[in-house]
Amino acid sequence: MTTEVIWTRARAGRKGPRPAHSLDDIAREAVALADAKGLAAVSIRAVAAELGAGAASLYRYIASKDDLYDLMVDEVAAEYDLPDEPSGDWIADLTLVAERGRAAYRRHPWAGQLSAGASWGPRVQDYMEFLLAALEPTGLDIPERVDFIALLNNWIANFAQHEIQPVDGDAAAARVRHLESIAADPSRPRLAGAMASLLRTDPADAHPDLLFRRGLDRLFHGIAPR
Repeated sequence: MTTEVIWTRARAGRKGPRPAHSLDDIAREAVALADAKGLAAVSIRAVAAELGAGAASLYRYIASKDDLYDLMVDEVAAEYDLPDEPSGDWIADLTLVAERGRAAYRRHPWAGQLSAGASWGPRVQDYMEFLLAALEPTGLDIPERVDFIALLNNWIANFAQHEIQPVDGDAAAARVRHLESIAADPSRPRLAGAMASLLRTDPADAHPDLLFRRGLDRLFHGIAPR
């Protein structure tokens, strides 16, 4: 069993004839398979079939499903298509990252399950380099920046995941009735007031785009220079 991540093995190279398929080929097919059939459908054998190759041939490139997952996360990171350098306006730079991240997680709902545990490929490293540089004007030290990047990534992934959940009209109506009962219960007056306020909210104010930007504003407020 190998003890090296796929990126280390890829840098070291392999002896023998030139491979028929690149790591990018494998990553693209694995991502397409997960998008079409869900993450559970992704396996070395299934990706090999999509490439028109035998599963054994892919073991020249990858040793486990974790390798596939690392390739997939790096392939999705390429979709951010970030500038070479931040603009210097940290709010604008982080907003750009957040909006592109939201779009990526909407296209690939499975990606949030893999990102935290993946080893960092070259595109993920580029992403991290950009964010670490973008956060310099905030005055956060390196550990604080890394913590904030993890918080931001998790928040974006969770927002996108909830956003794309299918809506069951009957279940949604039942939840509203339950919230109305909470709003009418005087035994918890603060909670009742909060629920009553939420129920009076104009639906236009609850549009996902507005909620996303308000959430970002609150996250950014926590690290704004003072």
